[in-house]
Parts: sequence; structure tokens; C-alpha cells
Amino acid sequence: MRFRRDRRDPRPPADPQDFTEPEPAPDYSGPALLDAPGIEVAVRVALTGHLDPTDGQFHWYGRISADDGATLPDPGRGQVFLTVPGRSPAPGVLQERDPWGNLRITGIGAPPFTL
Repeated sequence: MRFRRDRRDPRPPADPQDFTEPEPAPDYSGPALLDAPGIEVAVRVALTGHLDPTDGQFHWYGRISADDGATLPDPGRGQVFLTVPGRSPAPGVLQERDPWGNLRITGIGAPPFTL
């Protein structure tokens, strides 16, 4: 005995007005101060982040570029602190250097920028 599957979907097509615009991701782009072991340097950052539903914590990340030709520290496993104007320092880790000499930074917890 064979059953035929009804290929008609009983639901009406979705109305585009039913969909809401996603909220823009919190982000910050501008000056910051990078405090790494043995060096403190003024930098420019582009940061964003998201709340991870798995662990319930805010994960922030972004790129750091040197201001005025300053030398950025090498990425490693040590903790660094990133401070943007008007905010408290946030702990993070330098992950890798890109082909242009910028650094990737990641952190978990309160971000260095305002949400």
C-alpha cells in the first residue's frame, strides 16, 4: 500500500510585514588604549559582539590597528586590557595578526564599549 503525500502547504505565504528588522549589533569603532604586558599603546579599534545563548555570556571581538605607526605587541596567550574613552578596562586576549599588521582581540564578559 502506498500513500501519496499532499505537496500543498496548508499555511498561507508569509507577509513581509510580519518580519521585524534585526537589531543592529552593538559595536564601537574609534580610539582605545591597549595595555599588554610590558607595553601600553594608543590604538584604533573596530569592535562588536554578541550574547552567546550556550554559555549566557557576552562575547566581544574585533580588530586593533596601531595609531601613528606605533608597534603592536605580538599575539599570545597572555591577558591584555582594552580601554575605550569613558569606560573601564576590559580583559581580552590577542589572537592573531592579519596580513596588514592588525591584531584580532577577543574577550568574554562586559565589553569595553557601551551596549
